[in-house]
Amino acid sequence: MQKLGIKKGIFSLIIFIIIVELLGSLSSAFAGNIKLKYNVLNLPPLSPPDYIFGIVWPILYLLIAIAGYLIIFSDRAPKRVKMVSSILFWLQLLLNFIWSIVFFHEHYIWGLVIILVLDIVVLLCIVFFRRINRLASNLLIPYMIWIIFATYLTIGVTILN
Repeated sequence: MQKLGIKKGIFSLIIFIIIVELLGSLSSAFAGNIKLKYNVLNLPPLSPPDYIFGIVWPILYLLIAIAGYLIIFSDRAPKRVKMVSSILFWLQLLLNFIWSIVFFHEHYIWGLVIILVLDIVVLLCIVFFRRINRLASNLLIPYMIWIIFATYLTIGVTILN
């Protein structure tokens, strides 16, 4: 019976990862030809080459998905903390989804507003997730670091373009 529970958990985790990765891909598709748009921008110093994003984001979405899974399917969290954590998880995913669409349709100021709110929401996720599962919280740290860097890039692009 325990084997069945483990298999069900692994299957649920895989489905959760696929959903989060698909949301990332869908956002990218709605944003248009990101690579082309990125390469014609006036970029701030330290801007990475375009191919880096295609390497980093799938890894980050994997970490985000595992963290979200650990929180949403946790059965040992206080109800209120779990509810707030779940809302924060889906909110950061929504903001992440919207950001690339808005930003790469040349609404740089709105992109900046969205990413600043995303920074706060991801930080709150890290804080709230820690109350439920330390691993889930730690999995979001690379994401937080990356979006802080993305915030710098967004500010630079907003000023330079």
